Amino acid sequence: MSNVLLIAKREYVERVRSKAFLFMTLFIPALMFAVTVLPTMLAMRMSGGTKHLVVAASDRQTAELIRRQLQKPPEDSANDGMGESRPIGSKYEIDLETNVSEAERTALTEKVRTKQLDGVIWATDEALAANQVSLVTRDVTNLADREVVNRSLNRALSRRNFEKKGLGDADIEEALKPVDLKTVNPAGAGSSNPFSTFLATLAMAMVMYVTVLLYGTSVMRAVLEEKTSRIMEVMLSTATAKEMMAGKILGVGAVGLTQIAIWSTTTGVLSGGIGLAASGALKGLISPRLAFYFPVFFFLGYAMYSAMYAAIGAMANSEQETQQLQFLVAIPLIASVVVLVQILQSPSTPLAFWGSLFPFTAPLIMFTRVALDPNVPGWQIALSISLVIATIYGLVVLCGRIYRIGILMYGKKPTLPEIMKWIRYA
Repeated sequence: MSNVLLIAKREYVERVRSKAFLFMTLFIPALMFAVTVLPTMLAMRMSGGTKHLVVAASDRQTAELIRRQLQKPPEDSANDGMGESRPIGSKYEIDLETNVSEAERTALTEKVRTKQLDGVIWATDEALAANQVSLVTRDVTNLADREVVNRSLNRALSRRNFEKKGLGDADIEEALKPVDLKTVNPAGAGSSNPFSTFLATLAMAMVMYVTVLLYGTSVMRAVLEEKTSRIMEVMLSTATAKEMMAGKILGVGAVGLTQIAIWSTTTGVLSGGIGLAASGALKGLISPRLAFYFPVFFFLGYAMYSAMYAAIGAMANSEQETQQLQFLVAIPLIASVVVLVQILQSPSTPLAFWGSLFPFTAPLIMFTRVALDPNVPGWQIALSISLVIATIYGLVVLCGRIYRIGILMYGKKPTLPEIMKWIRYA
């Protein structure tokens, strides 16, 4: 065990002190910010201006209803009786037009083309009867504005139809009030927002998948570099191949986890105010059960796939050969994601059961089952964890055997029959 810890410490310290570690620690968050947050900030700033629209309707009452809905403040739109919200920053200056002749439509369209108007909503009686209201705009790809206008039209026309039937404002509000559906399982546990729980589970599962894919290759390259440098011939005189593989998996794997810890801590500090404001929402999204099992299955999956990548590094003699062999690791990862999509819809199917017990898919699938179904028996969870741990140990032993024979076969391209011989001889 002391040799394992010494090798792990050497691998960890050597990589953490490198310039590449510092560069990746700073570069990846900057890249993610540029790809995700920056475009959103720019879009919000650009949408913060006031857009000039014209609502053309056959009668002024209908046009006024549409204007009222479009100009409703975003923070109030969730309480409008329809249970819908619209993007913050959408502001509109609305003019009304009851002249709905073709000549007027042509004139308004020309104003949109020459940028005198940002858009025209053509809501004549004929268009409403055919359920085909037109939005004339230069920016036809702006999905946010299209969604705002569409929702506002639906709210306005629902009110118009109720008013025609003689209902008052209080009756209309009551009629449009949404029903709050709460799901409760037979065990008595419920979810106030199943869709949010679904998204949180999917996000955490994808974090597991991407992290394994990103940092598992680092373990593979570390094994390959040591193999090609011939340093291992000296190291094998004081440590066994199994100890070397275990130490390398622990050390290089810890480097990836350190980067993740740095990013998580930095994100938490920088978003302190937002994090405090959202703490109530996070409590609803991430239950104590989810918070407990996520690190358990995350570390198990990380260790198992790191061992698989280490085995690939032990087999190969060059980067080109590792690229050809990586499909051995990619197959169970892809299978996990394919099954995951089905599990998210039906977490209690036989496919979910067997996928959560098969070691190479268990970290993702069992975590998803546990997150979505509080009735998963404890013995299934314990069996899944035990099988994954046993698989990790078996992979480390197998990887050590391949490594010990593979270094003596340096320069010989490995094939599957050849690798099977290495395992038997070791």
